[in-house]
Amino acid sequence: MATPLSKHKIVKMARNIINSHNAVIAAQDSSVAWSTADQSVVLYKLAQSFTHSANFPRQSSKQLGEQGSVYRGFFQQPDVQLDISYIPEPNFSNEVLGRFIDTTSSWGSEFKNMFDTTDSTNFYIFIDENQEDNFLDEITFYSSLNLSGASAMAFGNCYPTSYSLSYGVGTLPTVSTSYICSNMVFDNLTGTSMEMPAINLTGGNNDNVGRCDFTFGIDLTSTTLEKKPPVVNPTDPNSSITLQNLQVGGQNISGLHFVQSVDMSVELPRVSNYGLGNDFAYGRKPQFPAQGSFKVSSLVSGFESGTITGVLNNDESYDFQLVLASGSKKMIYQIEDAKLDSFNYGMSINEIMPFDASFSFEVTQTQGLKISGTYY
Repeated sequence: MATPLSKHKIVKMARNIINSHNAVIAAQDSSVAWSTADQSVVLYKLAQSFTHSANFPRQSSKQLGEQGSVYRGFFQQPDVQLDISYIPEPNFSNEVLGRFIDTTSSWGSEFKNMFDTTDSTNFYIFIDENQEDNFLDEITFYSSLNLSGASAMAFGNCYPTSYSLSYGVGTLPTVSTSYICSNMVFDNLTGTSMEMPAINLTGGNNDNVGRCDFTFGIDLTSTTLEKKPPVVNPTDPNSSITLQNLQVGGQNISGLHFVQSVDMSVELPRVSNYGLGNDFAYGRKPQFPAQGSFKVSSLVSGFESGTITGVLNNDESYDFQLVLASGSKKMIYQIEDAKLDSFNYGMSINEIMPFDASFSFEVTQTQGLKISGTYY
């Protein structure tokens, strides 16, 4: 016998589901995370994705005569891991906002060292209340926005821990970054501001913290470029890869070659320092040198005479330069003093022979990885 309709439970689906087009990422428009003054924000450009996670390090204590634990708790605020990926643009605006470099106020022919600052920042993910709206279209600059009804995920005291660049034939470049953060806040917004998520790491609280004003500033020359900056492309005629040839026999990687992909990454470990009477880490000291890796893959066009028997007596250092362009606008990565770690060849029936080489390099605040861009 069929159940009467009146006895069926009607389940209503959620009216709104969060989609990528109704969310934007912004960073605090300041060189430091903690401030008692109100701060505005800057749009994080060409963002592609973000993820976050939190670990709760618990400690268990037992006592004699008991099988189970008498205490299973944690003694400090959990650290938050935040990962953001984006398409890079020639001014390196996101690298400044993410505190990888200090400023891009005057590029010219100047190179800046990666990790040349030890500051942290705050990130905000703003989510529109209406699923069908495009948040980016609703942003106006230099005016305080009323975001009542919208939501926000805010991350405080974000210190950069890793940076990687990857691109290849037929793909756009992608930068992936990671941060260790002290605080995370979910907020249903009302009005034109919210409390900043930053913690005063000296005092271990957010007493008297300023507010995040929903005013979007710009760090490029126009509001149009702020929303739609130029997209660099490895197939642009002004893009290039300058590789120093290996000092061992085999595939020539300098000059004209058939590079298929490059991957560069730098990891900067940080030590979190804790003190009595403070639930939060009062410092995230960087552990220099940061460890970098560079990998290049190409198609084998021929071999140069030579052997690997002389490598032990002649361990060379290599410099590489990666140029990504959008017309006359360029961004340059310069890798210094890299060491060859490995290389390999392979070939299958009816396939082309590929060649892969892997290098390692060290990054400090004065050498190892330098960048230069174009202000526009």
